[in-house]
Amino acid sequence: MDHHERSFRYLFWRKLFISLIAIGLVYILFIRPIQSFTVREFILPAFDSLITSESEIVSSPGVDEFFLSSVSGSFSQVKIEVPFNGYFWLAMSMIWPTKNKRLGRVVWNYNLALFVIIPIAAFGIIYGFTWLAPLTNVHEKVYKALFLILGILAVREADELLKN
Repeated sequence: MDHHERSFRYLFWRKLFISLIAIGLVYILFIRPIQSFTVREFILPAFDSLITSESEIVSSPGVDEFFLSSVSGSFSQVKIEVPFNGYFWLAMSMIWPTKNKRLGRVVWNYNLALFVIIPIAAFGIIYGFTWLAPLTNVHEKVYKALFLILGILAVREADELLKN
């Protein structure tokens, strides 16, 4: 391995490190507070207005999400998060330095789809389709793992290309 190859690889890892820190700070300082405000002031009150007083569903706020629970215990608590949350930004902070447009598009498009998937699941649970609760909980874990895997795959591919 000559000096040039080593320096390109070093620059890539430096870009990745800077991307992780910069996007992490932007998320923590700006994006998450905006998401928290939006959930607290607009989204949760809108969902609360759909829950009737005789409903067995109760909602409770989180930091940048809210939770739906069953008073009777017919389903476990469901976390409802907004799209483009921290897992999205973590994955993108790993994908952007690699310039892997294919994996970046997958993460972007899936987050855009979450604007439809998450409200449908939440409305379904509120309107009595409690069988959606376990599916929603599984989906939440799977899509977060998918984002992390795609980010790591992008980094691995870029490192392998720079290694050869």
